[in-house]
Amino acid sequence: MLLLCLDSSAVASAALVTGAGEVLGSYASPDTRSHAEVLAPAVRDLLAGRGVTGADLDGVLVGTGPGPFTGLRAGIATARALAFAWDVPLHGLMSLEALAQDAAGPARAAGHEEFLVLTDARRREVYWARYAATEDGPRRTG
Repeated sequence: MLLLCLDSSAVASAALVTGAGEVLGSYASPDTRSHAEVLAPAVRDLLAGRGVTGADLDGVLVGTGPGPFTGLRAGIATARALAFAWDVPLHGLMSLEALAQDAAGPARAAGHEEFLVLTDARRREVYWARYAATEDGPRRTG
């Protein structure tokens, strides 16, 4: 399985990932205000760098937020257009869930039954979700 993963809930980012979770290549923009300008060229370069075409993909996964509306719209619209053009399935994933996947193992190893995932919402606010660190991975609580 080969997925193109896009997220624009903060910076514009893209990754080419196998079903086993191996990251074959990735891109992240240096700022949070150029999503529409950088995402499509980044995807083109990412796929070309690995000799992959849209027809080789098994799907497109896109982060659905939380995040600023304009940035999310750029990422989701790009993902929808690419999935449509390449005739591959499109899947959405809350961006905090992806972060929780990375944090769950270390949280369990440290003996924590629950943990928080937070991202900067700007203006001195955060987006957050609480998770239980279960054997099967993170489970959102509350």
